[in-house]
Amino acid sequence: MAEIAPTFSQRQKVEGQSFWDTNPCGGGWSTYADFLAWIQRTEPYAFEIVERHDWAGKKGLDVGCGQGTLLNYLPRFGAIMFGLDMSPVSLRRAAVGATELGYSNNVHLSVADAEGLPFPDAYFDAVISFGVLHHTPDTCAGVNELWRVLKPDGLALVMLYRTGNPKWWMVQLVRGLSHLIDLVTGEQYAVANHLRPRRKGEDVQGTALLELFGCPILKAFSNRQAREMFCMFSQVSISNHQPGFRRMVDIVPLLHPLDSFLAWFDRQVAGVWGFYQVIEARK
Repeated sequence: MAEIAPTFSQRQKVEGQSFWDTNPCGGGWSTYADFLAWIQRTEPYAFEIVERHDWAGKKGLDVGCGQGTLLNYLPRFGAIMFGLDMSPVSLRRAAVGATELGYSNNVHLSVADAEGLPFPDAYFDAVISFGVLHHTPDTCAGVNELWRVLKPDGLALVMLYRTGNPKWWMVQLVRGLSHLIDLVTGEQYAVANHLRPRRKGEDVQGTALLELFGCPILKAFSNRQAREMFCMFSQVSISNHQPGFRRMVDIVPLLHPLDSFLAWFDRQVAGVWGFYQVIEARK
């Protein structure tokens, strides 16, 4: 019997798993506490949002948990957390983090696909997914799975990249140029392959540049499109965060004198130009 060739989306998922195995989101750090502190400095909005909700005694799921930034943060508030990711390397680092922080009994990990969650219906009090579903072939399928595994009145917190802002316009331009370089050189992800050996052990750039040049799937959605994807939820609110001007300081150290100004400017234009949109929804 002839073998069935993998579909385009299946090939994309295999490439995505390979990418995140090679480049766990956020990079490598001497201790997990240092890694967590760096994430809190660079993306404080995520922690501010999850802290607004009650986690005591709640059973939560982190879809695409990566190295476990929020997964290993929420047990301090009394949550029992389940984390899944397609990258075994990332999950191993998340497990190390749970042990280092003393939460290994409250954190459960598994390799799984966001478009087909291995849990029964109405199983979780809350689900979170920050910076993940825009890397999946079928983002709507991922959102539908979040809804399915949530209990009635359960909470979903999801961050998706957002269109209509300078950072997204730049992402499109740079990725277009990257694809052109691939065509000229005949090498897939040529820029990412050039950058990867030059990364340092603890790098404040994280994996942002590698994601820009080497991640197979990178999508963004308008607030309207996000609201449409979450239409099966009974309550939906969306907020926009971090236009990304201050983040340029980490990428281009020469901009360090402008650090405070760029951070202030980010706050002023977040509602209009925020690159991260956070959907808070109730089933």
